[in-house]
Amino acid sequence: MTPSLPWSDALARYSPDLMLVIDREGRITWASESSTEMLGADPTGALVTDFVHPEDESELLARTGELLATDHHVVRLSHRVRHHDGSWRMFETVARNLVREPTVRGVLVQARDVTIAHQLSAMLTESTDAAYDLAAVREQLIAQLHALDQSKARLSAALVHDLKTPLTVILLSSKYVVEDVAEPELVTEHATSIERSAEAMHRMVLDLLDVGRSEDGQLTAKLAEVDLRAVLAQLVERSVALLKGKSQTLVLVGDVGKVRVDEDLLLRAVQNLLDNCSKYAPMRSEIEISLERQGDKVVLGVADRGPGIPDPAKQKIFDLYTRLERDTAQHTRTSRGVGLAFCKLALAAHGGDIWVEDREGGGSVFRCRWPAG
Repeated sequence: MTPSLPWSDALARYSPDLMLVIDREGRITWASESSTEMLGADPTGALVTDFVHPEDESELLARTGELLATDHHVVRLSHRVRHHDGSWRMFETVARNLVREPTVRGVLVQARDVTIAHQLSAMLTESTDAAYDLAAVREQLIAQLHALDQSKARLSAALVHDLKTPLTVILLSSKYVVEDVAEPELVTEHATSIERSAEAMHRMVLDLLDVGRSEDGQLTAKLAEVDLRAVLAQLVERSVALLKGKSQTLVLVGDVGKVRVDEDLLLRAVQNLLDNCSKYAPMRSEIEISLERQGDKVVLGVADRGPGIPDPAKQKIFDLYTRLERDTAQHTRTSRGVGLAFCKLALAAHGGDIWVEDREGGGSVFRCRWPAG
């Protein structure tokens, strides 16, 4: 059957692309068959903006006006068109100025549905962005793991050093016990050194275990009512041997009566603070443990006359694996990065907190605060 239209007209009319002719006012004067199928009705006589997404309308009109005002031959743009099923589909459009063409006298619009390609491009962009995000996260995790490995390596070195000291004391004291067995006073002194060093090692191990439990959410305080001053007085008496080597003295001031605490956790925290103070305080200096109530809180302080702690480090020293290098007139000592972290966890288990501040006249004061009841 021979078509009634010239073949070029037939191709334009039945093209799978959306093809329209619009006049200077934006009214559709001709539409291809495919346009009717896409839009659901013959658009002839309607404004082209009736089928364009509201957010794309202004750009479409501006580009069309540009095309007509400057005799541009072609403009290209992307926009959304309302499909007959009610959805908005993405089209890429080429508009040609054929106003002076006698057979057209308008702007020829040829638009192709690129919705699927647009969606795939968006998905590819999202996938690429996600891949970059994952790569960035991966780099951050690698950096964090590297930093953690370095921290743990430093911690291991510090722990080995700290454990070596009491082990050396135990070994030497054990040897002297055998050699001085005929001298009771020396045997007692050596036995005391062995006991003190063993207790220090035992406390280190317990601190590490409790830190591990806290990371797993298992560190909880077993609260009981105790006479806090009486308990601390016993600790002061036991600490005489610890302070004897540097001729330091330890005093206990204040009283808060009976309060609810986990005696084991609190005493280990205070002992860690005493060890820390004794380590950095000068010879023949005084270390003070103080007790007071502030409203419904108990505040326990451990103060020394050491070199103090720089302001930038006052918070960091309570972080796990943090080691603070402190220079004295004689040498540099380093904390092992667990004792103070344990103190922070022990106070947190009591619903309290711990901080350090400068002591008037020189030195530092570690303050522990928790609810009294």
